[in-house]
Order: sequence, then C-alpha cells, then structure tokens
Amino acid sequence: MEKKIRVAVLFGGNSNEKEISLESGRNVVYKLSPSKYDVLPVFLTSKLEPYIINNRLLVHNSTKEIEHDLEPSMRIGWSKLPELADFVFIGLHGGAGENGSVQGALEMLGLPYNGSSIFSSALCMDKYKTNQFLHAKGIAVPKGILVSKEDWTINQSAVFKKISSQLSFPLIIKPHDDGCSVLVQKVRNNDELASALIALFARKNFALAEECIFGMELTVGVVGNKNPHALPPSKAVAQKDILSMEEKFLPGAGENQTPAPLPPETLALVQDVVVQTYKAAQCSGYARIDCFYQNDVQSPTGKERVVILEINSLPALTPATVIFHQAAELGMRPMDFIDMIVSLGFAAHDTTTATAASLHEQAILEKVRPHAHTPHTGTQQNG
Repeated sequence: MEKKIRVAVLFGGNSNEKEISLESGRNVVYKLSPSKYDVLPVFLTSKLEPYIINNRLLVHNSTKEIEHDLEPSMRIGWSKLPELADFVFIGLHGGAGENGSVQGALEMLGLPYNGSSIFSSALCMDKYKTNQFLHAKGIAVPKGILVSKEDWTINQSAVFKKISSQLSFPLIIKPHDDGCSVLVQKVRNNDELASALIALFARKNFALAEECIFGMELTVGVVGNKNPHALPPSKAVAQKDILSMEEKFLPGAGENQTPAPLPPETLALVQDVVVQTYKAAQCSGYARIDCFYQNDVQSPTGKERVVILEINSLPALTPATVIFHQAAELGMRPMDFIDMIVSLGFAAHDTTTATAASLHEQAILEKVRPHAHTPHTGTQQNG
C-alpha cells in the first residue's frame, strides 16, 4: 500500500476570525480522505501555541471551550512539526495565519503548505495596499482613504474634510487589515461616519474609508498556481447593507446564487478579471475574490466593468462556504476540492524544475476545466 501523507491542519488562533477558523479546520480534518491522508488536528491558542487535540476537543463549540480543556501533554513546539507532518494545511483566517507570519515560519521549517506565499499573504491582508497595488496594474478598485486613529484623535474636523474632499456619501468604513465583515459599516452622513470610526478605533489603529460601489456583488473562487482558473461566479445576496459573517459561512444564515444570474459572456468577463487580479497579486493554491459587476449604466466609465473589493488568500472552508458550491458546479465534491488544494500546495513548493511544476499543476487543474461538468443554475442557502 502507498504510504499515507501526513497532514497537520492548523486552526484557531487569536484573530477576530478564529471561530470561523475552527469551523474551517474541523471541516478540513473531516474532509481529508482517510485512505490518502493521516490527519493531525493542531489547535493554536490565543498565544499561537500549537496543541495536538483529540476528537473530544475537536467537536467543542468554540475556541474558548477548546482552550479551556487543553492538557499540557497536548502541546508541541513549532519546531516539532517537520517530524510529525509532510504538509501543513493552514485553516487559519486573519491575523498571523493569513498575513504571511505563519507562512514564513513554515518556510523556515521546510514544510509545504496550502495557499499563497509570504509576499502575497502579506499584501492581500492589507486592503489599502492591495488596492493601490491593483490600481497600478490597471485593475479597477474602489477609491479609498486610509485614516489613522492618531489623526482622528488630534483633529476630527480635519479627518471629515479629508474624506469629503475625495469621497462622497454613502461610504464604506472598514478595517484595512481584517476580514469576514468585521467592523464593516455603510455610512450615509457625518454622524454615522463618526460613530463608525469611533467603533473601529476602539479596536484598530487605522480605518479604510471607501466609495460605495453599486452593482451586482459577486464572489469568485480561483484555483491554481502559475496558470489559475476561475470557478463559476456567485451572486452574494445580503439581507442588509453589508454581507454579514453569519451569511457568508453559517448554514441557513445566508443565500448565494451560483452561477450568478448574468449572461455567459459577462460571467466570462468577471472570471477573466479575477484571474488577472489573482495573477497580479501572485496568489497561489486558491483564493476567493470579492467584486462588483457594473453594467454600462451603473459604471461611471460608461462601459461595463468589474471592480475588485478584496482578495481572500485563505478563504473559509466551512461546510456551507460558497467556494464549495462553485466547485460543485464543476462536478467536484468538497473532499475532491480539498485534495486539490493540498496537491496545488505540494506543486507550489516543488523544488524540481519550473517545467515539472507547471506540468504537475496542469494535471491537477484538469479537474476544474469548464468541460468537466455540465453546470446547473441554482440557489444555495448560505454563502
């Protein structure tokens, strides 16, 4: 029998997205094929200390409960991972797990992992820098201004003036370095703007003020390394102004339409732009790119366009997440999709030749070619 691949799945951590990370990590543990992989669930505490946990802890409802029940014998050092695993599946979201820090640690340990490199992870975690970077590459992004807590504390009137000189209401106020709709608000006047900034600066040192884009909100999974492929775009259906974390990831809490109700040529345009975006940011493995599609009437340019909102370099893999719906349109089960992510991770860290790595990737991506499955249009609960 072929030797099984040992995979350590990291989840938990200390970011605002740690509960989603628990859902993702647990789902990955369950979906990695037992015939191919030996799986090691590794929980990271709020201090980013790794613990190998058992099934009893894995089914706990929250990271707080797990952390409370950890035993000293479960703790391992980061340097121990190469002895225990052939591959590390990062199921972390936000913070050190997504900003390149954990990726850097794994590079130093010589362990292959899923998702993007240190550079791309660090870039995509900073929404303001990502938008500046993409704008320089000719990709449409919302106009935005970075506001510091220090400037707000010193002179609120000056901050209002700075924002109003470049943007008009309604605006989107959000952290520049967080995800999952954390602290994101739509504001329509100075009073709402002040309230949003006060709430954000209670926890963050910087706020990103962006123009509000009108159009169809879409989210698109992309897979691949050097030759990425876009999955069928999904229309995100929000109950309020901003798509909530619950709507994105929890069963029955939200809705998405996959594929999005757009003509085939428009879907192809969206896919083309998100692939350009993925390549520009030098992403690898997989990502989920959120964007707006504007027709020629909605677009200020008078021509249809796709406006990129953000790149999620380690998108959630909870049971209800939209990327599984998109993969299903191409005939892939969640287990197949996660297996592909591991394979792409190995290919990205292939130390042979560029040609061999490219051929490896091509073989992997044959599973998601458009001709692989006849898509069906449907609406799934939760996105």
